Amino acid sequence: MKFHDLRVLLRLLTLQRTDSLDPVSSDPLLAGLGIASLAVWALLDRLGAPEDARFALYGIVGIGLPILLALLLALALARIPRPRVPYRHGLLIVLAVVPFLELAAALIDRFLTGDSAAAAQVLLMLYAVLYVSRALRSTTGAAQPRALLIGLVLLLGYGWLADAAYISPSLWVAPEAGDDRDDTASPAVAESLLFEQQSRLDDALDDVAPSDGSVPQVFFVGFAGVAEQKVFAEEIQLAARVVANRYDSASRQLLLINDRRDHETHPLATVSGLTYALQGLAQKMDPDRDILFLSLSSHGSSDPELAVSNGSLPLEQVTAENLSAALRDSGIKWRVIIISACYAGGFIGALKDEHTAIIAAADSDRTSFGCSDDRDLTYFGEAFYRDALPTADSLRQAFGLASLEISKREQQEDVTPSKPQAFFGSEIDRVLLTLDAAHHR
Repeated sequence: MKFHDLRVLLRLLTLQRTDSLDPVSSDPLLAGLGIASLAVWALLDRLGAPEDARFALYGIVGIGLPILLALLLALALARIPRPRVPYRHGLLIVLAVVPFLELAAALIDRFLTGDSAAAAQVLLMLYAVLYVSRALRSTTGAAQPRALLIGLVLLLGYGWLADAAYISPSLWVAPEAGDDRDDTASPAVAESLLFEQQSRLDDALDDVAPSDGSVPQVFFVGFAGVAEQKVFAEEIQLAARVVANRYDSASRQLLLINDRRDHETHPLATVSGLTYALQGLAQKMDPDRDILFLSLSSHGSSDPELAVSNGSLPLEQVTAENLSAALRDSGIKWRVIIISACYAGGFIGALKDEHTAIIAAADSDRTSFGCSDDRDLTYFGEAFYRDALPTADSLRQAFGLASLEISKREQQEDVTPSKPQAFFGSEIDRVLLTLDAAHHR
């Protein structure tokens, strides 16, 4: 690349007026810019892929649409302006800015979140519009609003088509969670696994120590809904240990866990399994005095609904209705329910009564954070189970401490606040205060 060519490209990118593009619109320069665009894309694609991602040669096919878009944009920028300009000028305008836009978009995605990321993306789009406008003015000697509008329509059309057709060009494919260990892929295996669940639940219930009738006791039930991400199983197992240490419930706990790594240690987390477990546990409890501590961790949706999945098994989702029915049918009176999921606050209305305490990781219209497979705990799990509950004077204080910590973290990361929610029924509040006082004696 000649020094003059570099100077023209830099002036273009810095929105300065340039001389004629004829001398720099050479075949070697256009080819070099095209190769540079592909090289930057390939590098960023690899850096953004998970470490265990596999190279997929067929991903090359996916870049056909972006290349077509670049060619159509170049055509629009060359033929729509008045006066028209050579096609190679339009191609130069497009190819000169593509590597810069690719790099800027990757940096925004890597270092910014929430409103900051949105603002940066808007600024990047404004820059792109100004860049094309200045480049066309330098080339044609006049503003070209029609060409800008057509270019914008092409970009929006590409975005719509890529989203509708699930086109995400990449040479690297991450293995789907559970691909290596999905023992449920075979219908025979899946059927056998589901068929044996009642027996396994009976065995787990047999291991639960019955109430000794001396003082109110805590019985813990954990439910990890999604097998494909280990964070939920890890969080429920931590919750079981923390509650056991605080309320001496180690011999009175039952875990229902979906975990792609292990289908054998615990009964699977299913709606029918939870219903059966609660009814069986009620036989071990003094339902009028002992306390159920039910901890659920999963993905959530605004319906409200908690996701339940385990490979190819056909599993029912947890809804406010079936969870409320399972608790009601069990006959267990005193209940503490902790829901770690997006939109978890949506369950409160259906579950609350004077004998129930409910803590939700997010408001009914908010998402929570930290539920990716590269983590051992969600943000809520870290703040509540790991940091607050072991040392707090009360369950209510633990919720307050966890909420404060989550709020600080979300502000630092500039994400939309999850706003954890809690409801403490008047009667359970009194019982919990007595239980917590005994714990601190």
